[in-house]
Amino acid sequence: MESNDAEKVLLESLDRRLQYIRDRVQGVAEGYSTGLYLWGGGGTSKSHTVQQTLKDLKKEFKLTNSRVTAKGLFLLLQEFPDCVHVIEDAETMLRDEATMGVLRSALWGQVGRDGKQERIVTWQTAKKSEEFAFAGGVVIISNCELANSPQVQAFKGRITSVHYQPTNAEVAAKMRAIARQGYAFESHILTSQECMEVVQEIINRSERIHRNLDLRLFINALHDRLQWENGAAETHWHDLLESRMQEKAMGSNGGIGVRATKKADELALLRRNAELSTTERLVIWKNETKKSPAAFYRRLAELQAENSRLRQELRVSDDWKTDRRF
Repeated sequence: MESNDAEKVLLESLDRRLQYIRDRVQGVAEGYSTGLYLWGGGGTSKSHTVQQTLKDLKKEFKLTNSRVTAKGLFLLLQEFPDCVHVIEDAETMLRDEATMGVLRSALWGQVGRDGKQERIVTWQTAKKSEEFAFAGGVVIISNCELANSPQVQAFKGRITSVHYQPTNAEVAAKMRAIARQGYAFESHILTSQECMEVVQEIINRSERIHRNLDLRLFINALHDRLQWENGAAETHWHDLLESRMQEKAMGSNGGIGVRATKKADELALLRRNAELSTTERLVIWKNETKKSPAAFYRRLAELQAENSRLRQELRVSDDWKTDRRF
């Protein structure tokens, strides 16, 4: 099979997985299901797919992340009882029995004469009783599988639970598809070839350390390369990527030598054009290095500092020669 055909097959396979998620989200948004629990590894487009599907359907949704208490969830659902609630990165919520009680009530109820469930959520304290009818839906996005406790299993029976984990080959194909478009961040640009180089470095390192690929790592690695390309990091982007994946400060793997050579070439370029105006030098800089004006001015400042240091050394040398004590 041709490589292009193989890539197409992988992208189609990934899209079928994502279409299943889109269908499940639409089911919640249109009332066919009360909830969805979507879990799997990070950086695989779970959150993006859920939110984009709701936007495409023009369905109102409320996004909540991080910590959610039981009473906080009760008040949230009470304030927005008819929309879809997307809750992500709130794993502690599922370990709290009171919160799980609110969720179970919001996601299931007695069927009325119209065939719809009447989902009444109550909050009872010694001094006050509150209740409301919830008619919306809940989509929970997590990196973890649901626990195997009676309370959680009772919750799980009220919703659809989906494990989403694309293969590394599918994620790699998606990375290459994104890379072919190039990458722009503010005024900084990476070409498609440079993006492809980042993809390959990620794949090589992931295979070596047995790590699953993810799109979030890819985007972060692009920013590491941009930082290095723009002269805002002395450490080569290869080493920045290695450090990011190993999650620790790394010694040089050989990249800094490349970085030093490139820096020397850039300083030499500025020296060769020292007699030209700043505007003319900047045009030459962009054409020859493909780097930003910010990187130009950083290198220019380094060159000026270097020249200042050399002048100081010469003055010290002249003073020594003319000192009468010698």
